[in-house]
Amino acid sequence: MIHNVSRRGKTMYNNGEQPLLEVNGLRKAYPDFQLQDVNFILPAGTIMGFLGRNGAGKSTTMRAIMDLIKPDDGDIRILGMSMPEEEVAVKEQVGYVGDTPLMNNAWTMERTLNFARHFYPDWDQEAVEQNLERFEIPRDKKISELSKGMKVKASLILAMAHQPKLLLLDEPTSGLDPVVRTEVLELLLDFVQDESRGVLFSSHITSDVEKIADWVTVIDDGKIFFSEDKESLLDRYRRIVIPGDGTKGQTLCPTSDKDKKATDILFNCQQAMGGYVGYTERFDRFQKIATGNWYSERLTLEELFVLLTGKKESK
Repeated sequence: MIHNVSRRGKTMYNNGEQPLLEVNGLRKAYPDFQLQDVNFILPAGTIMGFLGRNGAGKSTTMRAIMDLIKPDDGDIRILGMSMPEEEVAVKEQVGYVGDTPLMNNAWTMERTLNFARHFYPDWDQEAVEQNLERFEIPRDKKISELSKGMKVKASLILAMAHQPKLLLLDEPTSGLDPVVRTEVLELLLDFVQDESRGVLFSSHITSDVEKIADWVTVIDDGKIFFSEDKESLLDRYRRIVIPGDGTKGQTLCPTSDKDKKATDILFNCQQAMGGYVGYTERFDRFQKIATGNWYSERLTLEELFVLLTGKKESK
């Protein structure tokens, strides 16, 4: 069982350190969708959850990073190397699993591995053997005979076989049962025990991101909504509850200049059973200036994600 992981020491980006991945000003336009000035940095030793609704731009961003589609503009650097100018050197340091596993269904796992190993000088057969045993992947079965969960695990074994510094995973746990999802998440945690490595994995499953991610980057309608340390993010946003009956009880409406400063930093205020509820993204400031009877509740990542982006679901 995976408990929520916090590795706060790994998440602070030091300007003197070279990040594993830098995405600056990434743009890509389609007739019905566009990426708009996508920017984020992935520090070494970090698992970054790349959250977004279906169609928000996660896969487009991942494919652009891997040069599987040509962006209209922007700069992508992996370990300081530029894509696509240094594509071969970059891809020797990257393991990629797309939203659909790309393996020859007519081949066995054994043949697939034997074919792939010729492309990577740093292929680690010992690690491959360990992961085959760990995931109980049969060597002699055709890829077409593997379950969806087995195919995902086989793809991960291939992606990690050449000991990459960076894993890019597009919806790796989507559609998997809870047992297989847990196995995949545990593998990612093991991967970043070497703090020179990092993982960017896209998902719309917020519980998976909350369990293992150090950083959270949210994309919505092709734009980055925020990108920051997960624990700092969940500390900053809070649900504020003010008990009262709506008449004599205290409400979120300002009753003094001091209270007004507090309520000005609340949003989505509404009457609820037993009082009023609102949300703040500046909890540190709110608790210093708010008066009267109130208490706060920490949000889950899913609650925060829905709060900030759910209003657009009806579109």
